[in-house]
Amino acid sequence: MGSKGAAGAAPDNRVLPSKEAALFRQLAKQYETKQYKKGIKNADAILKKFPEHGETLAMKGLLLNCLDRKEEAYDLVKRGVKADLRSHVCWHVYGLLYRSDREYDEAIKCYKNALRMDKDNLTVMRDLALLQIQMRDLPGFLETRQALLELKSANKHNWISFALAHHLNGHHEVAVKVLESYEATVDEEDAGGATSAGGADDKYEHSEMLLYKALVLEEGGMYADALAVLEAGTAARKLRDPLGVKEQQARLYLKLGRQADAEAAYRGLIGINTENYRYHAGLQAALQLPAAAAAAGAAAPEAAAGTAGAAEQQLSEEQRQRLAEVYGELQREHQHSVAVRRMPLDFLEGAEFVVAADAYVRKYLLRGIPSLFSDLKPLYRSSSKAALLGQLFQRLAASLEESGALPPLAGSSEQQPAPQALVWALFYLAQHHDKLGNTAEALQLVDRCIEHTPTLIEAHVAKAKFLKHAGDVEGAARLADAARRMDLADRYLNCNAVKALFRAGHCERAEATAALFTRDGEQTNNLFDMQAMWYEAASGRAYLAAKQYGKALKRFLKVQQHFEDFQEDQFDFHGYCIRKMTLRAYVDMLRMEDRLWGHPTYLKGISGAIRAYLQLHDRPAGGAAEDEEALLAGMTPEEQKKYRQKKRKEEQRRAKEAAEAAAREAAAEAAAAKEKKAAAGEEKRKKDTDPDGVQLAAVADPLAEAAKLLRRLREHAADKLLVQQLSFEVYLRQGKLLLAAAAAKKAAQLAGAADPSVHSMMCRLADAVAAAAAAPEGDAAALPPAALEVAQEEAAALLGAGEASLATAAAYRQQWAAAHADTSMQHAAAAAEVAAPQDRPAAVQRLLSKGPAGSSHADCLAAHELLSGPLGAADAAEQWRQACAAHFRWSAAFGGADCAVVPAPWEQEAAGKEAGAEAAVNGIAEKTSQLAI
Repeated sequence: MGSKGAAGAAPDNRVLPSKEAALFRQLAKQYETKQYKKGIKNADAILKKFPEHGETLAMKGLLLNCLDRKEEAYDLVKRGVKADLRSHVCWHVYGLLYRSDREYDEAIKCYKNALRMDKDNLTVMRDLALLQIQMRDLPGFLETRQALLELKSANKHNWISFALAHHLNGHHEVAVKVLESYEATVDEEDAGGATSAGGADDKYEHSEMLLYKALVLEEGGMYADALAVLEAGTAARKLRDPLGVKEQQARLYLKLGRQADAEAAYRGLIGINTENYRYHAGLQAALQLPAAAAAAGAAAPEAAAGTAGAAEQQLSEEQRQRLAEVYGELQREHQHSVAVRRMPLDFLEGAEFVVAADAYVRKYLLRGIPSLFSDLKPLYRSSSKAALLGQLFQRLAASLEESGALPPLAGSSEQQPAPQALVWALFYLAQHHDKLGNTAEALQLVDRCIEHTPTLIEAHVAKAKFLKHAGDVEGAARLADAARRMDLADRYLNCNAVKALFRAGHCERAEATAALFTRDGEQTNNLFDMQAMWYEAASGRAYLAAKQYGKALKRFLKVQQHFEDFQEDQFDFHGYCIRKMTLRAYVDMLRMEDRLWGHPTYLKGISGAIRAYLQLHDRPAGGAAEDEEALLAGMTPEEQKKYRQKKRKEEQRRAKEAAEAAAREAAAEAAAAKEKKAAAGEEKRKKDTDPDGVQLAAVADPLAEAAKLLRRLREHAADKLLVQQLSFEVYLRQGKLLLAAAAAKKAAQLAGAADPSVHSMMCRLADAVAAAAAAPEGDAAALPPAALEVAQEEAAALLGAGEASLATAAAYRQQWAAAHADTSMQHAAAAAEVAAPQDRPAAVQRLLSKGPAGSSHADCLAAHELLSGPLGAADAAEQWRQACAAHFRWSAAFGGADCAVVPAPWEQEAAGKEAGAEAAVNGIAEKTSQLAI
């Protein structure tokens, strides 16, 4: 980055004498070598004589930015640009500042301004191309790469990047022509002996280019040409990725309809890796099983997941028999493969399924592999297979109890002695009953496992999980923590206990438990650096349930920061992958990043933040005090006294823990500072000025913040029902009825009009439109006439009526309730939630009549909150609680009769410490009395 200030044609304010010009060139080199302080000294020396030299001002600002002095940096760069608007250096530096702050759109504008001043500047053009591909400005990226190629046509990276730009823009034929043009030059060099002898890197790069060319042809629908490239490259021994070649050939055979060749290719791939389920999906597609064909030809690896489960419903008996024959052959060929024995369980039925399952599960039982149930859980989508698995394991457990041996396999008369397998058969049966909702049987069986082998940690973890499913989150937390203490070096057990503690509302204890696997004094930062998003989501949900909105938002928004870092990490690969010619992997990475914002983990974190903002909006001023007053109002004087005592003790405990944590952190930081050697230019971690999220919770317009978070979800995860539900809630509260109607319409397309949540959205939208129509002009609920007319049309279309009115909405409610309210408890609850006042008693009775059977604990809890809250049916809520207490006998929320009080490990520790202290005091007193005597 040099100055043109010495040029004679430049304006006076850009001209530097030879001495200062040399200093400027030196400070540019010092920036590149990260000698920032020396560079600033040189800049000051120039500015002492030429205080308005724009390029020096800009460069000094850039150096200050590297030292994290942002405000001074921006001020100096702006002064530099103002002093020399025609300098490409000033504009380039301005863009670099914006890029460092992830303001990519502004950086692109600055780079384009720099190119207006110096249109052939390669450095600026390369930086611009990086930002354009980062921001997916594909047309702009193509234009910039073309300009770079025209300027430097001898550079192979420019050719490859130009082809890549056409590929990403969907110009497959042009991309192939560009690659062929470059390939011709490579062949000419090879023919002329220009390539260095034995250049392994060159051969690898040429191989990657050919494979990338085949990929472009495949994606452009030119399957025969792609196959020809692979065959020619293989014949010429130019391809260095034999597995990648075989995988692409197999895909191309399928797409060309060459089923026999595809079957042979996938059989060969299975021979290489029998556990790759994509190969099995491809083999099924080659055997013309329609449900598997799409997954086998898909580009994304996750597309193959669940293929067999989908195919199961579409197989004819002939196809089923053909698959059984094929996998029988594969089992004989690959006797140690797990997948070739697991796959038949997806398509076999009846007695054949039982025989195959019996043979499959025995290895797990004999070896004591705890993950057997996780492996077979997808089969529980079929109720018949779930029943057959239950019968199979009951038979195995009975045989083991009776004789200590497994019964003979089909076609055999020999029993397998395996007394140690009994506990694993019982363990599977316990999980089986939990999956079916039979909590009593599950707990009874897992207790037998614990009695048989008290040190079996998996049984303790499973029991905690069973209690969680039954609604006893407190008991689940205590058991999970007890399991953790059985092996303090196991990080999985620690994480499982942390999640259980958060779920039970023990936030401080959960954080302290998680900190056991972090560096002393850096618990929060260390968990953030590890990108433990499960922890942030779990803690966010716990704090949200406790109505500590600031802390909840702080945790949820950390998930967003992680994903922004993932996106930022692309920068490291835009140039690297082109240089190393890893083009196929690079394209896969770009497409993965394009799907990044629709990832389930991101949705989990951001949906929690949006819910927090919604609750902040709905909560009136002084809401915390009012919530506590309402809670106390429903208590007896004795309960109020206990509540206040408990609250006071909790506050004292928190204060003590906070003080201890602060002391530990201060001591650790002091020790680290003492031992740590200062490193020049080391980036310092910024101190968090709002650790508890107080400022986040004090935002003036929570709905506006929620809407900001929604934009990215609506762009990248619009096919998720949860996104449309959240969009509806935000836009309805904002009074943006057209956007709310669009969200309701999309939700209906995703889940169907019979879905309970969609029904609630429809009715609430109709009510809001009717309220807007009735509102006087100037009222907050009123809409402009044109917008109101469109909203009425949309609402009417959603209700399936000619117009949107109160009468129409009432008729829709009645029709939907008559058609769907008896479908499930959730449907009955949705009908009651939006029922008209005169229809509400009947809707409540319908909900009570459905009962909790067949519904999850969470859904029943939501129904109870609906009855006791919005519907105001206190008597009905009590009836519902009693019914749920009888059904969920272990539920603490409903006061179930079997909600056992399990002593908490931390309570036992505290009791032990108190007993020890009391014994010590008694011992001292006894010795003192003896001395006195």
